Amino acid sequence: MKIFIYKSGAKRRKDRPQPQFLPLLLVFLGFTFLLTIFFPSPHGQASLSANQLGHKELAAKTIYKNLDNKTSINKPVNRGQQASLKASPEEVPPPSPASDASRLKLNSTARLSDELDKLRRRLTSLINHQRLRRTHFSIAIRWAQTEEMIFEHQAHTPLVPASNMKLVTTIAAIHRLGVDFEYVTRVALSSNSLLIIGSGDPLLGDKEIDKRTGRKPYWLLEDLTARLQARGISSLEDIILDTSIFGPERVHPQWPPNARLQKYACEVSGLNYNNNCVEISVANRQGKTVLFLEPKTAYLRLINATTAVSSKENWFSVERTTSPRVLRVTGKINTQAGPYAVAIENPALFLGTLIKEQLAKKGVMVTGEVREESLPADQNYELVAEYRTPLLEVLRRANKDSLGLAAEALIKTLGAWENPEHKGGTWEAGRNAVARFLTTELGIPEEEFMIADGSGLSRENRLTANALSSLLSWVHRQPFWPEFETTMAVGGVDGTLENVFRERALRGRVVAKTGYINGVRALSGITHTRQGDIIFSFLANNASNLARSTINNIVKEITYWADTLNLSPSLSN
Repeated sequence: MKIFIYKSGAKRRKDRPQPQFLPLLLVFLGFTFLLTIFFPSPHGQASLSANQLGHKELAAKTIYKNLDNKTSINKPVNRGQQASLKASPEEVPPPSPASDASRLKLNSTARLSDELDKLRRRLTSLINHQRLRRTHFSIAIRWAQTEEMIFEHQAHTPLVPASNMKLVTTIAAIHRLGVDFEYVTRVALSSNSLLIIGSGDPLLGDKEIDKRTGRKPYWLLEDLTARLQARGISSLEDIILDTSIFGPERVHPQWPPNARLQKYACEVSGLNYNNNCVEISVANRQGKTVLFLEPKTAYLRLINATTAVSSKENWFSVERTTSPRVLRVTGKINTQAGPYAVAIENPALFLGTLIKEQLAKKGVMVTGEVREESLPADQNYELVAEYRTPLLEVLRRANKDSLGLAAEALIKTLGAWENPEHKGGTWEAGRNAVARFLTTELGIPEEEFMIADGSGLSRENRLTANALSSLLSWVHRQPFWPEFETTMAVGGVDGTLENVFRERALRGRVVAKTGYINGVRALSGITHTRQGDIIFSFLANNASNLARSTINNIVKEITYWADTLNLSPSLSN
């Protein structure tokens, strides 16, 4: 065997044997060809040809052109190679609107979650204040439209709600009775007797409504007398008062006995007048005290046990005596004190007496008696007048001004509507009607509420913040929401919130119902923000004024928080 040794620069002889490169090259190329068939390269054809030409930009243009024209690219571009490709901005297709929206929503969702966490930490620090450690809170804050919870604390814990109970009563009433419902008190004649047929109207002779409508006080008494005189009536036998729309119980058994003379604990009758109160004031007239009673009436007798003094003391108190409709007034009067509203006994007889006295002033004598009597359904009579009060007026006085009589008349009216003849309304029947509304209409668990009365004066009432916020969410979705919203107090504007939320940025935006009895502070309602309405409910028991200011501060906090959010439209409510 001959071995060929190649040396640089040596001449090749023609007879020298040639190296066997060609067969090897052919074998290598054939093997490579087979590999490309059975194991395709991950690089795209367009990219490959471009790289062979050394034109990277052409590769990028070809790739994006295929994407724009939705041309199928059989082989994906290698990621490392794709990263090295560059194209001018105008050659890069814009992202689709759908991907933009998805990215915006993801970013907004993440931002909202972060902002919620910050807000919740701030609110938690407020209610965990050292001076509030003995206060029990039930709190629920949610978006009105989606009902998603923004913040909650013991939201399912039942607490004493005070006047926030009026929200439950008024919403149940507008649902059951309807927006257009009216209380109608009828005055009629029958056999020369005057009939006053009550409807349970709590606002008959209400001074606030009279003031708002431009009517002078006690206009109803004058109007009724004028109508009778126009008929030529010069005398009447009896004045008969029908209060059978409600049951005979006028004082709630769970109300505090020492509050019976207070306006907020007045009796509730089928015939109510002047908020079932009189006004008493005392003046020092040259060393002697003088009592004043408004309206002036013989229905009530006052015993003056006050003393005129030259010191700075200036006060008086009223107490009942063992005699019916006799009140004892004690105190020390420097100048003048009052007027103060004092609740009276038997409102129907009070109204009947005032009518009798007004008739006598105009020469129409009543020869018989003023008495209560339940008239039969088929009683024949000649109608003299009808006095109507729209339901919305009653709701406004209950919610905006927190008038207890309005709420108690409503719950008794709901009780009357439990009966086919719409009579005999009681607290028990009204409680059952409200409870059924909460469970069947709203799906609120029975363990989250206890209904004792309509106004929240009883300490046996129980509600949770979850129940109240759910109730507000429900009414917010109803067609009568615009009307109902007008019945609540407006922050910095009117009612019990006139002196709260008066800042320019808040005035007129918070609409809510307050609640207050000893040791209880409550606030439930809605705040209008730039991101939509937010519903809130705060109940605080064993509470002080600090609890009330904390609640108000949280309402401000959530309003400002929502105002400063910058969310995608799909995430705002």
